[in-house]
Amino acid sequence: MREALHNDARAQEHQAKKGLEISWVIVHHRKTFRGMEIDEMVSKVERERRALEAAERDLQERREKLVELEREEAQRELDRCLKKVGSEQALELLRLAIKVKPKAAVAALRDMADAKGQTAS
Repeated sequence: MREALHNDARAQEHQAKKGLEISWVIVHHRKTFRGMEIDEMVSKVERERRALEAAERDLQERREKLVELEREEAQRELDRCLKKVGSEQALELLRLAIKVKPKAAVAALRDMADAKGQTAS
């Protein structure tokens, strides 16, 4: 008898939990549906405005990422050049370039590189 009562109580408890789960699903669906109704009430102009704002945010994020990627690429190129030339010589080149003005130093080095490339051909 006790076992039958225990099983009956367990069945009632299970049924109550199942009822709560079903109630929760119904409430959830109602909230979702109401949310959809609200979205449908927003005008086409407002939806377009929101989409445009989202696209502008995305574009800004992509521009920022591009700047970061360019900076990283420039740093890798600098590291590669420093490795080939060596720290001491790179510092000396930079110091000399500062003395004779960087644009003049770059122009002179380019002329030397072009002349060397033409004589090698």
